Amino acid sequence: MSTVEDPVLAKPAELCCLRGSIHSGEPAGGVVQIGGVDTYVATPDVGVSNGHVLLFFPDAFGLHINNFLTMDAFAACGYLTLGVDYFAGDPIWKHSQNPLDDPDFDFQGWKNKHMASTDSIAAKWVKDVESRYGRDGQVKFVAAGHCWGARFVCTQLSTDGICKAGAIAHPSFMNESHVRNIDAPILFSVANVDGLFMAEQRSRAVEILTQGKKQFNMQVFSDVGHGFASRAFLSDPYEKWAKEASFKSFVDWFDFWLEAAGN
Repeated sequence: MSTVEDPVLAKPAELCCLRGSIHSGEPAGGVVQIGGVDTYVATPDVGVSNGHVLLFFPDAFGLHINNFLTMDAFAACGYLTLGVDYFAGDPIWKHSQNPLDDPDFDFQGWKNKHMASTDSIAAKWVKDVESRYGRDGQVKFVAAGHCWGARFVCTQLSTDGICKAGAIAHPSFMNESHVRNIDAPILFSVANVDGLFMAEQRSRAVEILTQGKKQFNMQVFSDVGHGFASRAFLSDPYEKWAKEASFKSFVDWFDFWLEAAGN
């Protein structure tokens, strides 16, 4: 929630978060429970694994085919990838296969239901994940988040978080404090025209990070909309390229900072 002292940088999720295409493929991972929360686990092959863990905070579609495939792709790059169901079995796709054009789907009601609960679920889940995977102190954690998941990445990059680096795409629900409290390297991957994260707010985010002497990068893609990193129309060559370029930048960012941290 925004206050006078904590202005909004990325607005709450809106209908633009429902646009895009549903991708096709066969998920390679599976769902288990960690701390009582459904968690998608994508495991890298033994010869590929780098020994580290990627926390994935999804968009409003939650544990969904698009996000499964993205997490599988992170695993193929060496990261044991864990995706949290902070919607507690109630993601948007459970209500409608076409929520953007479904008059019976109450998006605002759904959003209000989950705004507070996702914070508490995510916070507990991270602690349970750290307890399970970080016991020996050798495993390093990174975080990726799309839309709804962006602020959770910011939290995990603060002094109270567990991640060495993070990356977010087309954020929502993000206030100045989320960015100000970042203490580890962060990458932003955004659309040049996004009603939730406007140019003025992008510039303000850069200003905050610069003033705080933080390590950051912001890549801005033209001619794509909010959601391009998770629900791009793959039949459009440029949208497909932008999605893949964004994903590659996430992996390169994580790889670089883990090596810099003494992998």
